[in-house]
Amino acid sequence: MKKGLIFAVLALALLSGRTFGVESASAGYYRAANKMVEAKKYDEALALYRKTLSAPPDDVAAGDIHAKMGDIHFRKADYRRALDEYRSALRDPKHVDRPQTQYWIGFCCFLVGRDAEAVDELLKIPAQYPDAGAWGSTAYYWAGRASERLGKKEQAAEYYRKAGGSGKSTQSKFARKKAAAVKGK
Repeated sequence: MKKGLIFAVLALALLSGRTFGVESASAGYYRAANKMVEAKKYDEALALYRKTLSAPPDDVAAGDIHAKMGDIHFRKADYRRALDEYRSALRDPKHVDRPQTQYWIGFCCFLVGRDAEAVDELLKIPAQYPDAGAWGSTAYYWAGRASERLGKKEQAAEYYRKAGGSGKSTQSKFARKKAAAVKGK
């Protein structure tokens, strides 16, 4: 009876593609990719993350992998690819760092000169994630910068004021000065 039970458990483990104490190939790729990022071997890391996406480990959301790939493209100054990866990350409902990823979408739009889109994307942070803390105030700041480039001074000043919040931090003081300067132009 015991031999039959042991055989059944082992057969079940083999059929499910898992063995006790052995890491799945996908989890191995993921860990190796993270190490490649630490070593600044970005192309190798991207290749391993792509392999991981075919069957992500159980404890890692595909959106989190896309966000990591977006971070790599951002570091390589390939903002269009970073934007695509960040958008893929947000399509995954299991993705964890949604406000942060939304910020990077807006900031990438800003960096590639799509200012109206940048404003729209950045304003999603305070609207959808009111508890996002610094991501929200930073989003208002960059929405102000994009609005300023669009020639919308009043709108830019409003966003800078919102970025300024209470005015106590260095960032808040800077944003408030920026709001005053834009209105004076």
